[in-house]
Amino acid sequence: MRIAQLQIVNFRGVREGTIRFKKHPILVGPNNCGKTTVVEALALLLGRDRLVRELTEHDFFGSDPQPADRIKLIATIVDFAGDDPDAHQDWFREGRAVEKWLNEADGTIHPTRTDASLKLCCQIGFQAHFDRDSLTVETVRYFHDHDNPVDPFVEDTMVPVPGKLIQELGFYLVRASRTWDRVLSWASELFRRTVRAAAGQPSAAVLAERDRLRQPAAPIEVDPAIRTLIEHVNVEITRYVPGAPEIKLRVTSTDSRSVMDSVVAHFAVAGGPCVPAARQGSGLVSLQGVLLLLELGRIRANAGEGFLMMLEEPELHLPPSSQQELVHRIQALSTQTIVTTHSPNIAAAADPTSVLILRNQNGRLSAEPFLEAPVPATAQNWIRKFFQQSRPEVIAALQHLAVLIPEGRSEYYLLRTVLRPLMLKQEWNAAMQCPFGLEVGVVPTEDAKVVETHAMLSRVHPRACCLVDGDGEGQRYAQQLVAATPAPAAILSWPDGWMLEDAVGWILQADEANVVAAIRALIDPLRPANAADVVERLKVKKMDIVLYEAIADAIANNAASAARAADLFGAISLACSGAATPRFTANAGVLIFQP
Repeated sequence: MRIAQLQIVNFRGVREGTIRFKKHPILVGPNNCGKTTVVEALALLLGRDRLVRELTEHDFFGSDPQPADRIKLIATIVDFAGDDPDAHQDWFREGRAVEKWLNEADGTIHPTRTDASLKLCCQIGFQAHFDRDSLTVETVRYFHDHDNPVDPFVEDTMVPVPGKLIQELGFYLVRASRTWDRVLSWASELFRRTVRAAAGQPSAAVLAERDRLRQPAAPIEVDPAIRTLIEHVNVEITRYVPGAPEIKLRVTSTDSRSVMDSVVAHFAVAGGPCVPAARQGSGLVSLQGVLLLLELGRIRANAGEGFLMMLEEPELHLPPSSQQELVHRIQALSTQTIVTTHSPNIAAAADPTSVLILRNQNGRLSAEPFLEAPVPATAQNWIRKFFQQSRPEVIAALQHLAVLIPEGRSEYYLLRTVLRPLMLKQEWNAAMQCPFGLEVGVVPTEDAKVVETHAMLSRVHPRACCLVDGDGEGQRYAQQLVAATPAPAAILSWPDGWMLEDAVGWILQADEANVVAAIRALIDPLRPANAADVVERLKVKKMDIVLYEAIADAIANNAASAARAADLFGAISLACSGAATPRFTANAGVLIFQP
Protein backbone atom coordinates (compact mmCIF):
# COMPACT_ATOMS: atom_id res chain seq x y z
CA MET A 1 0.00 0.00 0.00
CA ARG A 2 1.08 3.58 -0.55
CA ILE A 3 -0.10 7.17 -0.18
CA ALA A 4 -1.62 8.56 -3.37
CA GLN A 5 -2.88 11.94 -2.14
CA LEU A 6 -2.64 14.23 0.84
CA GLN A 7 -5.10 17.02 1.59
CA ILE A 8 -4.17 19.68 4.16
CA VAL A 9 -6.57 22.27 5.58
CA ASN A 10 -5.78 24.92 8.19
CA PHE A 11 -2.50 23.33 9.32
CA ARG A 12 0.45 25.53 10.20
CA GLY A 13 1.31 27.78 7.25
CA VAL A 14 -1.11 26.02 4.89
CA ARG A 15 -4.69 27.20 4.63
CA GLU A 16 -5.45 24.57 2.01
CA GLY A 17 -3.64 22.36 -0.44
CA THR A 18 -3.61 18.93 -2.07
CA ILE A 19 -0.55 16.92 -3.11
CA ARG A 20 -0.61 13.87 -5.36
CA PHE A 21 2.21 11.36 -4.84
CA LYS A 22 3.76 8.78 -7.12
CA LYS A 23 5.70 5.83 -5.73
CA HIS A 24 8.91 7.73 -4.92
CA PRO A 25 8.18 11.48 -4.86
CA ILE A 26 10.86 14.03 -3.99
CA LEU A 27 9.63 17.36 -2.61
CA VAL A 28 11.73 20.46 -3.28
CA GLY A 29 11.16 24.15 -2.80
CA PRO A 30 12.42 27.23 -0.97
CA ASN A 31 12.30 27.60 2.80
CA ASN A 32 8.82 28.03 4.29
CA CYS A 33 7.12 26.54 1.24
CA GLY A 34 5.50 23.73 3.26
CA LYS A 35 7.87 20.75 3.12
CA THR A 36 7.98 20.31 6.91
CA THR A 37 4.22 20.82 7.09
CA VAL A 38 3.77 17.86 4.74
CA VAL A 39 6.11 15.79 6.92
CA GLU A 40 4.19 16.61 10.10
CA ALA A 41 0.80 16.07 8.44
CA LEU A 42 1.75 12.54 7.38
CA ALA A 43 3.14 11.82 10.85
CA LEU A 44 -0.19 12.85 12.40
CA LEU A 45 -2.16 10.75 9.92
CA LEU A 46 -0.07 7.60 9.68
CA GLY A 47 2.55 7.69 12.41
CA ARG A 48 2.60 5.78 15.64
CA ASP A 49 1.82 7.75 18.76
CA ARG A 50 5.48 8.56 19.49
CA LEU A 51 5.77 10.28 16.10
CA VAL A 52 2.92 12.64 16.92
CA ARG A 53 3.94 15.88 18.56
CA GLU A 54 1.60 17.67 20.94
CA LEU A 55 -0.25 20.40 19.07
CA THR A 56 -0.73 24.00 20.16
CA GLU A 57 -2.50 27.07 18.77
CA HIS A 58 0.51 27.72 16.52
CA ASP A 59 -0.27 24.52 14.59
CA PHE A 60 -3.47 26.16 13.31
CA PHE A 61 -3.25 28.48 10.33
CA GLY A 62 -3.01 32.00 11.72
CA SER A 63 -2.09 30.77 15.26
CA ASP A 64 -5.38 31.99 16.75
CA PRO A 65 -7.96 29.20 16.33
CA GLN A 66 -11.57 30.09 16.98
CA PRO A 67 -14.09 27.56 18.38
CA ALA A 68 -15.22 26.48 14.90
CA ASP A 69 -11.72 26.18 13.42
CA ARG A 70 -10.42 22.72 12.62
CA ILE A 71 -7.18 21.27 11.37
CA LYS A 72 -8.20 18.73 8.75
CA LEU A 73 -5.83 16.24 7.10
CA ILE A 74 -6.82 13.43 4.71
CA ALA A 75 -4.54 10.74 3.26
CA THR A 76 -5.73 8.56 0.38
CA ILE A 77 -4.29 5.03 0.51
CA VAL A 78 -4.12 2.84 -2.62
CA ASP A 79 -2.44 -0.31 -3.98
CA PHE A 80 -4.56 -2.85 -2.17
CA ALA A 81 -3.64 -6.18 -3.78
CA GLY A 82 -6.09 -7.09 -6.51
CA ASP A 83 -8.18 -3.94 -5.89
CA ASP A 84 -10.71 -6.26 -4.24
CA PRO A 85 -12.28 -4.94 -1.02
CA ASP A 86 -13.47 -8.44 -0.09
CA ALA A 87 -9.83 -9.55 0.07
CA HIS A 88 -9.06 -6.82 2.61
CA GLN A 89 -11.69 -7.29 5.29
CA ASP A 90 -9.48 -5.70 7.93
CA TRP A 91 -9.80 -2.46 5.97
CA PHE A 92 -13.19 -2.63 4.25
CA ARG A 93 -16.13 -3.87 6.27
CA GLU A 94 -18.75 -2.63 8.70
CA GLY A 95 -16.99 -0.53 11.31
CA ARG A 96 -13.97 0.10 9.08
CA ALA A 97 -13.37 2.09 5.89
CA VAL A 98 -15.90 2.58 3.12
CA GLU A 99 -14.53 1.44 -0.24
CA LYS A 100 -13.81 4.22 -2.73
CA TRP A 101 -12.21 4.35 -6.15
CA LEU A 102 -9.44 6.74 -7.19
CA ASN A 103 -8.72 8.06 -10.65
CA GLU A 104 -4.97 8.69 -10.38
CA ALA A 105 -4.94 10.62 -13.65
CA ASP A 106 -6.95 13.53 -12.22
CA GLY A 107 -7.15 12.79 -8.47
CA THR A 108 -10.93 12.40 -8.37
CA ILE A 109 -12.52 9.86 -6.01
CA HIS A 110 -15.66 7.89 -6.92
CA PRO A 111 -18.09 5.88 -4.74
CA THR A 112 -18.23 2.99 -7.24
CA ARG A 113 -15.88 1.51 -9.83
CA THR A 114 -17.16 2.77 -13.16
CA ASP A 115 -13.88 2.20 -15.02
CA ALA A 116 -11.26 -0.54 -14.84
CA SER A 117 -8.51 2.08 -14.45
CA LEU A 118 -9.91 3.22 -11.08
CA LYS A 119 -7.99 1.98 -8.03
CA LEU A 120 -9.46 0.81 -4.76
CA CYS A 121 -8.67 3.29 -1.99
CA CYS A 122 -9.53 4.25 1.53
CA GLN A 123 -9.09 7.60 3.21
CA ILE A 124 -7.68 8.21 6.67
CA GLY A 125 -8.56 11.54 8.24
CA PHE A 126 -7.24 13.57 11.14
CA GLN A 127 -8.89 16.55 12.77
CA ALA A 128 -7.95 18.82 15.65
CA HIS A 129 -9.58 21.72 17.45
CA PHE A 130 -8.50 24.06 20.21
CA ASP A 131 -10.57 23.87 23.40
CA ARG A 132 -10.59 27.42 24.75
CA ASP A 133 -11.76 26.28 28.18
CA SER A 134 -9.05 23.69 28.85
CA LEU A 135 -6.51 25.47 26.61
CA THR A 136 -5.60 22.15 24.98
CA VAL A 137 -5.79 20.76 21.47
CA GLU A 138 -8.05 17.73 21.04
CA THR A 139 -7.35 15.36 18.13
CA VAL A 140 -8.99 12.41 16.44
CA ARG A 141 -7.82 10.01 13.70
CA TYR A 142 -10.54 8.24 11.78
CA PHE A 143 -11.66 6.71 8.49
CA HIS A 144 -12.75 9.58 6.28
CA ASP A 145 -15.82 8.18 4.55
CA HIS A 146 -17.51 11.21 2.98
CA ASP A 147 -16.88 14.88 2.32
CA ASN A 148 -19.92 16.21 4.14
CA PRO A 149 -18.97 18.68 6.86
CA VAL A 150 -19.20 16.25 9.76
CA ASP A 151 -17.52 17.52 12.95
CA PRO A 152 -16.07 14.61 14.96
CA PHE A 153 -15.98 16.79 18.07
CA VAL A 154 -19.72 17.42 17.90
CA GLU A 155 -21.12 14.25 16.29
CA ASP A 156 -20.02 10.82 17.45
CA THR A 157 -20.05 9.27 13.96
CA MET A 158 -16.39 8.80 13.12
CA VAL A 159 -14.86 5.33 12.84
CA PRO A 160 -11.43 5.21 14.50
CA VAL A 161 -8.47 3.65 12.70
CA PRO A 162 -7.14 0.63 14.64
CA GLY A 163 -3.49 0.79 15.59
CA LYS A 164 -2.76 -2.55 13.93
CA LEU A 165 -3.75 -1.11 10.53
CA ILE A 166 -1.38 1.80 11.05
CA GLN A 167 1.32 -0.76 11.83
CA GLU A 168 0.41 -2.71 8.70
CA LEU A 169 0.99 0.40 6.59
CA GLY A 170 4.47 0.64 8.10
CA PHE A 171 5.02 4.41 7.96
CA TYR A 172 8.44 5.46 9.25
CA LEU A 173 9.86 8.96 9.49
CA VAL A 174 13.49 10.05 9.58
CA ARG A 175 13.51 13.68 10.63
CA ALA A 176 16.08 16.27 9.59
CA SER A 177 17.36 16.43 13.18
CA ARG A 178 19.52 13.31 13.39
CA THR A 179 22.10 14.06 16.07
CA TRP A 180 21.18 11.50 18.74
CA ASP A 181 24.12 9.13 19.22
CA ARG A 182 22.11 6.31 20.88
CA VAL A 183 19.99 5.23 17.90
CA LEU A 184 21.82 1.88 17.80
CA SER A 185 20.94 0.94 21.35
CA TRP A 186 18.01 -0.30 23.42
CA ALA A 187 17.35 3.31 24.40
CA SER A 188 15.91 3.67 20.88
CA GLU A 189 12.43 2.36 20.12
CA LEU A 190 13.45 2.00 16.48
CA PHE A 191 16.31 -0.29 17.47
CA ARG A 192 14.03 -2.36 19.72
CA ARG A 193 11.44 -2.68 16.94
CA THR A 194 14.09 -3.76 14.45
CA VAL A 195 15.50 -6.33 16.87
CA ARG A 196 12.01 -7.75 17.43
CA ALA A 197 11.28 -7.81 13.70
CA ALA A 198 14.50 -9.70 13.08
CA ALA A 199 13.75 -12.07 15.97
CA GLY A 200 17.24 -11.21 17.05
CA GLN A 201 17.09 -10.45 20.78
CA PRO A 202 20.58 -11.48 21.96
CA SER A 203 19.29 -12.97 25.21
CA ALA A 204 22.20 -15.34 25.79
CA ALA A 205 24.78 -12.60 25.27
CA VAL A 206 22.93 -10.16 27.55
CA LEU A 207 22.60 -12.74 30.34
CA ALA A 208 26.26 -13.69 30.00
CA GLU A 209 27.29 -10.02 30.24
CA ARG A 210 25.00 -9.60 33.26
CA ASP A 211 26.68 -12.53 35.05
CA ARG A 212 30.14 -11.24 34.15
CA LEU A 213 29.29 -7.83 35.58
CA ARG A 214 27.99 -9.40 38.78
CA GLN A 215 31.25 -11.30 39.30
CA PRO A 216 33.97 -9.29 37.54
CA ALA A 217 37.49 -10.74 37.31
CA ALA A 218 38.95 -7.53 38.73
CA PRO A 219 36.34 -5.83 40.94
CA ILE A 220 36.68 -2.08 41.25
CA GLU A 221 36.40 -2.14 45.03
CA VAL A 222 39.59 -4.22 45.45
CA ASP A 223 41.75 -1.77 43.54
CA PRO A 224 44.47 -0.50 45.93
CA ALA A 225 43.52 3.11 45.27
CA ILE A 226 40.02 2.66 46.70
CA ARG A 227 40.20 -0.58 48.67
CA THR A 228 41.02 1.06 52.03
CA LEU A 229 38.13 3.48 51.70
CA ILE A 230 35.64 0.68 50.95
CA GLU A 231 36.94 -1.47 53.84
CA HIS A 232 36.55 1.44 56.29
CA VAL A 233 33.01 2.09 55.13
CA ASN A 234 32.16 -1.61 55.47
CA VAL A 235 33.52 -1.63 59.05
CA GLU A 236 31.39 1.38 59.93
CA ILE A 237 28.28 -0.24 58.44
CA THR A 238 28.69 -3.36 60.61
CA ARG A 239 28.83 -1.21 63.74
CA TYR A 240 25.27 -0.01 63.12
CA VAL A 241 23.80 -2.88 61.11
CA PRO A 242 24.96 -6.27 62.42
CA GLY A 243 25.45 -8.75 59.59
CA ALA A 244 25.17 -6.00 57.00
CA PRO A 245 26.17 -6.88 53.41
CA GLU A 246 29.44 -5.54 52.07
CA ILE A 247 29.69 -2.81 49.43
CA LYS A 248 30.51 -3.95 45.91
CA LEU A 249 31.02 -1.53 43.00
CA ARG A 250 29.52 -2.62 39.69
CA VAL A 251 29.21 -0.90 36.32
CA THR A 252 25.43 -1.39 36.09
CA SER A 253 22.57 -2.49 38.29
CA THR A 254 23.41 -5.98 36.95
CA ASP A 255 19.91 -6.91 35.83
CA SER A 256 19.33 -7.64 32.15
CA ARG A 257 17.33 -4.44 31.57
CA SER A 258 20.05 -2.18 32.93
CA VAL A 259 22.67 -4.06 30.91
CA MET A 260 20.74 -3.38 27.70
CA ASP A 261 20.10 0.23 28.68
CA SER A 262 23.83 0.73 29.13
CA VAL A 263 24.74 -0.48 25.65
CA VAL A 264 26.21 2.24 23.44
CA ALA A 265 27.28 1.75 19.83
CA HIS A 266 31.00 2.09 19.21
CA PHE A 267 32.82 2.29 15.89
CA ALA A 268 36.34 1.14 15.13
CA VAL A 269 38.57 1.21 12.06
CA ALA A 270 40.92 -1.69 11.39
CA GLY A 271 43.59 -1.77 14.07
CA GLY A 272 42.14 1.25 15.85
CA PRO A 273 40.32 1.71 19.16
CA CYS A 274 36.56 1.46 19.63
CA VAL A 275 35.15 4.99 19.80
CA PRO A 276 31.55 5.65 20.95
CA ALA A 277 29.08 7.15 18.50
CA ALA A 278 28.92 10.39 20.49
CA ARG A 279 32.57 11.00 19.59
CA GLN A 280 32.10 10.30 15.89
CA GLY A 281 31.51 12.80 13.13
CA SER A 282 27.99 14.08 12.55
CA GLY A 283 27.75 12.18 9.26
CA LEU A 284 28.10 8.79 10.92
CA VAL A 285 25.75 9.74 13.76
CA SER A 286 23.19 10.97 11.25
CA LEU A 287 23.38 7.74 9.26
CA GLN A 288 22.59 5.45 12.20
CA GLY A 289 18.82 5.85 12.10
CA VAL A 290 18.68 5.64 8.31
CA LEU A 291 20.74 2.45 8.24
CA LEU A 292 18.60 0.91 10.97
CA LEU A 293 15.44 1.72 9.04
CA LEU A 294 16.93 0.21 5.90
CA GLU A 295 17.41 -3.06 7.77
CA LEU A 296 13.86 -2.87 9.11
CA GLY A 297 12.65 -2.19 5.57
CA ARG A 298 14.53 -5.23 4.27
CA ILE A 299 12.94 -7.41 6.97
CA ARG A 300 9.42 -6.12 6.24
CA ALA A 301 9.93 -6.46 2.49
CA ASN A 302 11.02 -10.09 2.88
CA ALA A 303 7.92 -10.71 4.98
CA GLY A 304 5.66 -9.09 2.37
CA GLU A 305 4.79 -6.19 4.69
CA GLY A 306 4.48 -2.52 3.81
CA PHE A 307 7.32 -0.08 4.38
CA LEU A 308 6.57 3.61 3.74
CA MET A 309 9.55 5.80 4.54
CA MET A 310 9.59 9.58 4.80
CA LEU A 311 13.06 11.08 4.84
CA GLU A 312 13.81 14.73 5.55
CA GLU A 313 16.89 16.21 3.90
CA PRO A 314 19.03 13.10 3.26
CA GLU A 315 21.85 15.41 2.19
CA LEU A 316 22.51 16.44 5.81
CA HIS A 317 26.00 15.43 6.95
CA LEU A 318 26.63 13.40 3.79
CA PRO A 319 28.97 14.17 0.89
CA PRO A 320 27.32 14.56 -2.55
CA SER A 321 28.84 11.27 -3.70
CA SER A 322 26.82 9.39 -1.04
CA GLN A 323 23.52 11.27 -1.23
CA GLN A 324 22.16 9.75 -4.41
CA GLU A 325 23.33 6.26 -3.44
CA LEU A 326 21.46 6.52 -0.13
CA VAL A 327 18.22 7.63 -1.77
CA HIS A 328 18.41 4.89 -4.40
CA ARG A 329 19.02 2.28 -1.70
CA ILE A 330 16.02 3.48 0.30
CA GLN A 331 13.80 3.42 -2.77
CA ALA A 332 14.87 -0.14 -3.60
CA LEU A 333 13.79 -1.40 -0.17
CA SER A 334 10.59 0.62 0.28
CA THR A 335 6.99 0.26 -0.79
CA GLN A 336 7.04 4.04 -1.06
CA THR A 337 9.49 6.80 -0.17
CA ILE A 338 8.73 10.48 0.26
CA VAL A 339 11.84 12.65 0.41
CA THR A 340 12.13 16.36 1.15
CA THR A 341 15.35 18.04 0.07
CA HIS A 342 17.11 21.24 -0.90
CA SER A 343 19.72 19.29 -2.86
CA PRO A 344 19.41 19.61 -6.66
CA ASN A 345 21.71 16.58 -6.98
CA ILE A 346 19.24 14.36 -5.12
CA ALA A 347 16.24 15.76 -6.97
CA ALA A 348 17.99 15.47 -10.34
CA ALA A 349 18.71 11.78 -9.76
CA ALA A 350 15.00 10.99 -9.39
CA ASP A 351 12.36 10.40 -12.02
CA PRO A 352 11.62 14.02 -13.06
CA THR A 353 7.88 13.32 -13.11
CA SER A 354 8.14 12.44 -9.39
CA VAL A 355 9.97 15.64 -8.43
CA LEU A 356 7.34 17.95 -6.93
CA ILE A 357 8.00 21.70 -6.77
CA LEU A 358 6.20 23.02 -3.67
CA ARG A 359 4.86 26.57 -3.49
CA ASN A 360 2.92 28.33 -0.77
CA GLN A 361 1.16 31.49 -1.87
CA ASN A 362 -0.73 33.13 0.99
CA GLY A 363 -1.49 29.77 2.56
CA ARG A 364 -2.45 27.95 -0.63
CA LEU A 365 -0.11 24.99 -1.06
CA SER A 366 0.58 23.62 -4.53
CA ALA A 367 2.84 20.81 -5.72
CA GLU A 368 3.56 20.68 -9.42
CA PRO A 369 5.67 17.92 -11.00
CA PHE A 370 8.92 19.11 -12.52
CA LEU A 371 7.81 17.24 -15.66
CA GLU A 372 4.22 16.25 -16.31
CA ALA A 373 5.28 13.38 -18.60
CA PRO A 374 8.63 11.78 -19.44
CA VAL A 375 10.65 13.41 -22.22
CA PRO A 376 9.81 11.38 -25.36
CA ALA A 377 12.51 9.97 -27.58
CA THR A 378 11.29 12.24 -30.36
CA ALA A 379 11.73 15.43 -28.30
CA GLN A 380 13.85 18.20 -29.78
CA ASN A 381 17.46 18.24 -28.70
CA TRP A 382 17.17 21.48 -26.73
CA ILE A 383 14.34 20.04 -24.62
CA ARG A 384 16.35 16.90 -23.89
CA LYS A 385 19.41 18.93 -22.89
CA PHE A 386 17.35 21.27 -20.70
CA PHE A 387 15.56 18.55 -18.73
CA GLN A 388 18.34 15.97 -18.67
CA GLN A 389 21.80 17.53 -18.80
CA SER A 390 20.79 20.79 -17.11
CA ARG A 391 18.31 19.29 -14.65
CA PRO A 392 20.34 20.02 -11.45
CA GLU A 393 20.81 23.68 -12.43
CA VAL A 394 17.14 24.10 -13.32
CA ILE A 395 15.90 22.50 -10.09
CA ALA A 396 18.33 24.66 -8.08
CA ALA A 397 16.98 27.80 -9.77
CA LEU A 398 13.37 26.82 -9.10
CA GLN A 399 14.01 26.94 -5.35
CA HIS A 400 14.53 30.72 -5.46
CA LEU A 401 11.81 33.31 -5.04
CA ALA A 402 12.24 34.32 -8.69
CA VAL A 403 13.62 32.51 -11.73
CA LEU A 404 15.52 34.39 -14.42
CA ILE A 405 15.49 32.95 -17.94
CA PRO A 406 18.26 34.55 -20.02
CA GLU A 407 18.33 34.40 -23.79
CA GLY A 408 20.95 31.66 -24.04
CA ARG A 409 23.36 29.29 -22.28
CA SER A 410 26.36 31.63 -22.71
CA GLU A 411 24.48 34.33 -20.80
CA TYR A 412 23.82 31.83 -18.01
CA TYR A 413 27.50 30.94 -17.68
CA LEU A 414 28.65 34.55 -17.93
CA LEU A 415 26.21 35.64 -15.23
CA ARG A 416 27.12 32.72 -12.98
CA THR A 417 30.87 33.13 -13.46
CA VAL A 418 30.83 36.87 -12.75
CA LEU A 419 28.65 36.31 -9.70
CA ARG A 420 30.69 33.56 -8.06
CA PRO A 421 33.72 35.57 -6.80
CA LEU A 422 31.53 38.53 -5.96
CA MET A 423 29.30 36.43 -3.71
CA LEU A 424 32.38 35.37 -1.73
CA LYS A 425 32.90 38.96 -0.62
CA GLN A 426 31.32 39.62 2.76
CA GLU A 427 30.06 43.06 1.78
CA TRP A 428 28.48 41.86 -1.48
CA ASN A 429 24.90 41.18 -0.31
CA ALA A 430 24.99 44.18 2.02
CA ALA A 431 25.47 46.40 -1.04
CA MET A 432 22.11 45.31 -2.51
CA GLN A 433 18.62 46.10 -1.31
CA CYS A 434 17.43 42.80 -2.79
CA PRO A 435 20.35 40.30 -2.86
CA PHE A 436 20.51 38.68 -6.28
CA GLY A 437 22.09 35.38 -5.23
CA LEU A 438 19.47 34.80 -2.54
CA GLU A 439 16.41 35.98 -4.44
CA VAL A 440 16.98 34.99 -8.07
CA GLY A 441 17.86 31.63 -9.63
CA VAL A 442 19.19 31.61 -13.20
CA VAL A 443 18.47 28.74 -15.60
CA PRO A 444 20.67 27.67 -18.53
CA THR A 445 18.50 28.43 -21.55
CA GLU A 446 19.15 26.24 -24.59
CA ASP A 447 19.37 27.53 -28.18
CA ALA A 448 17.81 30.93 -27.39
CA LYS A 449 14.50 29.21 -26.51
CA VAL A 450 13.62 31.87 -23.98
CA VAL A 451 9.93 32.00 -24.94
CA GLU A 452 9.51 28.22 -24.90
CA THR A 453 11.45 27.85 -21.65
CA HIS A 454 9.22 30.41 -19.97
CA ALA A 455 6.13 28.50 -21.12
CA MET A 456 7.46 25.36 -19.41
CA LEU A 457 8.67 26.95 -16.17
CA SER A 458 5.70 29.24 -15.60
CA ARG A 459 3.70 26.11 -14.77
CA VAL A 460 5.92 25.31 -11.77
CA HIS A 461 7.02 28.77 -10.62
CA PRO A 462 4.89 31.90 -10.07
CA ARG A 463 7.73 34.39 -10.75
CA ALA A 464 9.35 33.21 -13.95
CA CYS A 465 11.13 36.24 -15.44
CA CYS A 466 12.95 36.68 -18.76
CA LEU A 467 16.03 38.65 -19.83
CA VAL A 468 16.43 39.43 -23.54
CA ASP A 469 18.93 41.33 -25.67
CA GLY A 470 18.31 44.77 -27.09
CA ASP A 471 18.80 43.66 -30.70
CA GLY A 472 16.10 42.75 -33.21
CA GLU A 473 15.82 39.13 -32.10
CA GLY A 474 15.58 40.16 -28.46
CA GLN A 475 12.82 42.64 -29.21
CA ARG A 476 10.93 39.93 -31.11
CA TYR A 477 11.22 37.61 -28.10
CA ALA A 478 10.01 40.41 -25.84
CA GLN A 479 6.89 40.97 -27.96
CA GLN A 480 6.09 37.24 -27.90
CA LEU A 481 6.52 37.16 -24.13
CA VAL A 482 4.25 40.18 -23.62
CA ALA A 483 1.53 38.35 -25.56
CA ALA A 484 2.09 35.02 -23.77
CA THR A 485 -0.46 33.49 -21.39
CA PRO A 486 0.60 33.62 -18.69
CA ALA A 487 3.02 36.46 -19.30
CA PRO A 488 6.33 36.46 -17.42
CA ALA A 489 6.33 38.05 -13.97
CA ALA A 490 8.85 40.48 -15.46
CA ILE A 491 10.40 40.93 -18.93
CA LEU A 492 13.80 42.58 -18.70
CA SER A 493 15.69 43.91 -21.70
CA TRP A 494 19.03 45.53 -22.32
CA PRO A 495 18.97 48.91 -24.12
CA ASP A 496 18.83 49.07 -27.93
CA GLY A 497 21.73 47.19 -29.44
CA TRP A 498 23.00 45.91 -26.09
CA MET A 499 23.67 42.34 -25.03
CA LEU A 500 24.82 40.99 -21.68
CA GLU A 501 28.40 41.47 -22.88
CA ASP A 502 27.73 45.21 -23.18
CA ALA A 503 26.45 45.25 -19.59
CA VAL A 504 29.75 43.63 -18.53
CA GLY A 505 31.57 46.38 -20.40
CA TRP A 506 29.52 48.96 -18.50
CA ILE A 507 30.66 47.36 -15.24
CA LEU A 508 34.30 47.50 -16.38
CA GLN A 509 33.99 51.20 -17.22
CA ALA A 510 33.58 52.02 -13.53
CA ASP A 511 37.40 51.90 -13.31
CA GLU A 512 38.33 51.02 -16.86
CA ALA A 513 42.10 51.49 -16.80
CA ASN A 514 42.74 49.44 -13.67
CA VAL A 515 40.27 46.66 -14.26
CA VAL A 516 41.34 46.16 -17.90
CA ALA A 517 44.98 46.08 -16.77
CA ALA A 518 44.02 43.34 -14.30
CA ILE A 519 42.42 41.34 -17.12
CA ARG A 520 45.57 41.74 -19.23
CA ALA A 521 47.64 40.36 -16.35
CA LEU A 522 45.35 37.34 -15.98
CA ILE A 523 44.98 36.44 -19.68
CA ASP A 524 48.41 36.49 -21.30
CA PRO A 525 47.34 35.93 -24.95
CA LEU A 526 44.63 38.59 -24.66
CA ARG A 527 45.86 42.18 -24.63
CA PRO A 528 42.72 44.34 -24.45
CA ALA A 529 43.37 48.05 -24.65
CA ASN A 530 40.04 49.02 -23.12
CA ALA A 531 36.61 47.74 -22.07
CA ALA A 532 35.38 47.80 -25.67
CA ASP A 533 38.07 45.26 -26.60
CA VAL A 534 36.90 42.97 -23.82
CA VAL A 535 33.27 43.26 -24.93
CA GLU A 536 34.19 42.50 -28.52
CA ARG A 537 36.12 39.41 -27.42
CA LEU A 538 33.11 38.22 -25.38
CA LYS A 539 30.79 38.59 -28.36
CA VAL A 540 33.13 36.88 -30.82
CA LYS A 541 34.11 33.93 -28.65
CA LYS A 542 31.09 32.69 -26.71
CA MET A 543 31.51 30.32 -23.77
CA ASP A 544 35.16 31.29 -23.21
CA ILE A 545 35.13 30.21 -19.57
CA VAL A 546 38.77 31.18 -19.03
CA LEU A 547 38.00 34.72 -20.16
CA TYR A 548 34.80 34.77 -18.06
CA GLU A 549 36.79 33.82 -14.97
CA ALA A 550 39.48 36.45 -15.62
CA ILE A 551 36.83 39.16 -15.99
CA ALA A 552 35.03 37.97 -12.86
CA ASP A 553 38.26 38.00 -10.84
CA ALA A 554 39.19 41.48 -12.07
CA ILE A 555 35.72 42.86 -11.21
CA ALA A 556 35.67 41.25 -7.76
CA ASN A 557 39.04 42.79 -6.87
CA ASN A 558 38.19 46.29 -8.08
CA ALA A 559 36.05 48.29 -5.66
CA ALA A 560 34.45 50.56 -8.26
CA SER A 561 33.59 47.74 -10.68
CA ALA A 562 32.33 45.52 -7.86
CA ALA A 563 30.06 48.34 -6.68
CA ARG A 564 28.68 48.80 -10.20
CA ALA A 565 28.12 45.04 -10.50
CA ALA A 566 26.19 45.17 -7.22
CA ASP A 567 24.15 48.03 -8.67
CA LEU A 568 23.33 45.99 -11.77
CA PHE A 569 22.54 42.67 -10.09
CA GLY A 570 20.60 44.36 -7.30
CA ALA A 571 18.47 46.17 -9.88
CA ILE A 572 17.78 42.91 -11.74
CA SER A 573 16.74 41.30 -8.46
CA LEU A 574 14.39 44.16 -7.62
CA ALA A 575 12.84 44.05 -11.09
CA CYS A 576 12.31 40.28 -10.84
CA SER A 577 10.64 40.71 -7.44
CA GLY A 578 8.24 43.29 -8.84
CA ALA A 579 9.76 46.26 -6.99
CA ALA A 580 10.51 49.58 -8.65
CA THR A 581 14.09 50.48 -9.49
CA PRO A 582 15.45 53.47 -11.43
CA ARG A 583 17.74 51.13 -13.37
CA PHE A 584 14.75 49.65 -15.24
CA THR A 585 11.96 51.69 -16.83
CA ALA A 586 8.79 50.21 -18.29
CA ASN A 587 8.02 50.47 -21.99
CA ALA A 588 5.05 48.54 -23.44
CA GLY A 589 5.30 45.81 -20.81
CA VAL A 590 9.09 45.48 -21.00
CA LEU A 591 11.57 46.79 -18.40
CA ILE A 592 14.50 48.46 -20.17
CA PHE A 593 17.85 48.77 -18.37
CA GLN A 594 19.06 52.32 -17.88
CA PRO A 595 22.88 52.51 -17.64
